[in-house]
Amino acid sequence: MSSILVLGMGNPILSDDGVGLVVAQRLRETPMPGAVEVSESEVAGLRLLELVRGFTRVIIIDALKSPADSAREPGEIVRYEAKDFKGGQRYGSAHSIGLGTVLELGDRLGYDMPQDVVVYAIEAVDVETFGEELSSPVAAAAERVIALIRADLDADAA
Repeated sequence: MSSILVLGMGNPILSDDGVGLVVAQRLRETPMPGAVEVSESEVAGLRLLELVRGFTRVIIIDALKSPADSAREPGEIVRYEAKDFKGGQRYGSAHSIGLGTVLELGDRLGYDMPQDVVVYAIEAVDVETFGEELSSPVAAAAERVIALIRADLDADAA
């Protein structure tokens, strides 16, 4: 039996940046298949290594803030897979290590790392203003992501 981690990430007091945490909290309120653990994290970088190791599959939910010249609309959902992060930029600070580097480092250290990683990133309106409420487009996208994750998990269970 495989083990699946659904991990909501973000900062609960920076407006839309908390969307991953909100999604995880709402998912936890309903029954999950037996092999699924739902968790929340406000940490990133190297500390992410300890959160994901030992799981065969990880689904991450987080906010995304694209550059101003991006064509993405607030509330747009972007789905990434682990292969999208391979060969990414390497950084000198443990605080700015990306997901690809975390996965690669775990593999090199011989850790039991997930081979199936999916990230649902939601285009945010505001990730800098102090506040605990999500903007309307991000709140609506959170509900759509919950449905996508549930469908994904139901397909695994079938």
